[in-house]
Amino acid sequence: MHRGNCARLVAAILGLVGSTVSSSANDGPFDEIRFGLFQHDTALIGHQKERGVDSAFEVLSHPLIDLPLIGSPRLVVGGVVNSEGQSDQAYVGFSGQWHLAHDVFRSSDSIFVEGTVGADWNDGKTDVRGTPLELHWKSHGSHFLIRSGVDVGYSLDETWSLAVSFNHISNAGLATPNEGMNDIGLRVGMKL
Repeated sequence: MHRGNCARLVAAILGLVGSTVSSSANDGPFDEIRFGLFQHDTALIGHQKERGVDSAFEVLSHPLIDLPLIGSPRLVVGGVVNSEGQSDQAYVGFSGQWHLAHDVFRSSDSIFVEGTVGADWNDGKTDVRGTPLELHWKSHGSHFLIRSGVDVGYSLDETWSLAVSFNHISNAGLATPNEGMNDIGLRVGMKL
C-alpha cells in the first residue's frame, strides 16, 4: 500500500471517527487539528536507517471522559507521509494531556505534557534482513504496529499550541523482526 492508499485509509478512519464520536454542545466531533514536521527514524534515539522528513496531520476528538487523573483522554486519528517515500503511517489511538502550569507568561497560557498510545499501520518493509535494502529500510516485522508518543508543549492561548513531540512505533515483540522506529519534531495544534 502506497501514499494513495495511505491517504484513503486515513480519510476512511476520519470518516468513521466523525460519524461515531459524539459532539459536545454546538461543536463538531473534532476538538483540535494538528500539523507537524518530524525527523524520520531519528538517530537521536536508536539507529537510523530510513531518511527524510515526515509531515504529519492529526485530529483529536473532544474528551471522551472528564477524568483529569488520566488526562481526560481524547481519540486521536492521524497520518504521516515521508518525504523520501519510505515508511508512511496511518494511526488511531488515545491521547491524555496534563497541564503542569497555567498563566506562565500571560493570561490563559500553559505548559503541558501529553501521552499517546494506539495502533499504527505503515507501508514500510516487514523483513529486508539479508538483502541490499537492509541498509536503508527498517524491518518492522508487520504492517500493523503499536504507536506511543510523548509531547512537551506550550499553549499560547485557548486556541494555539506548540509542542516538541517524540513518537515510537514497533510491534512490541509480537512479530519477528522488530526494528522499531522513532520520530522527533515539532507540531502546531489549533483548537476548533
